[in-house]
Amino acid sequence: MPNQFSADIPAAAIQQAQQAIEALRTALEAYLHPLTPEERRTMLRMADKTVAFVQKTAEYATTSPAFVPSFVSLDEMKRDLTGLAQLTPLYQQLAQLTELLDSTMMVAGSEAYGNALTIYNNIKFMAHHRQPGAQTAYDDLKQRFPGRSAQAAAAAKS
Repeated sequence: MPNQFSADIPAAAIQQAQQAIEALRTALEAYLHPLTPEERRTMLRMADKTVAFVQKTAEYATTSPAFVPSFVSLDEMKRDLTGLAQLTPLYQQLAQLTELLDSTMMVAGSEAYGNALTIYNNIKFMAHHRQPGAQTAYDDLKQRFPGRSAQAAAAAKS
């Protein structure tokens, strides 16, 4: 497979992107609500069908106020729906960008890792054939090789 990622991203481009992300965070920070892992796990979640359900329920509650229990604030529910509608396009844009970043990092990482494996295997071959310096490099790299667990390395020494 040909090399797909071959770029030195200019420091100015990275800095510009970081500043844009920070500006976005600053603009929205007062409206963002961090959650603990426990809160995330136990909270009700809305999906596409749920959004339609909640919107339709708000319509019924607006046209028939008797449907709304006294302990539920319809105004707060409407604010929540408005906030959701405002944030959804931002989230979708950021999700697309995140997917592109993830894909690009995957390509760059895959290519770097593939080349590292090729070099590692060459060093291993050279160490087997007693080439100067190869054994030291091989011994160092084999301890860092992600495919080998500490138990497997210990068992190999036995």
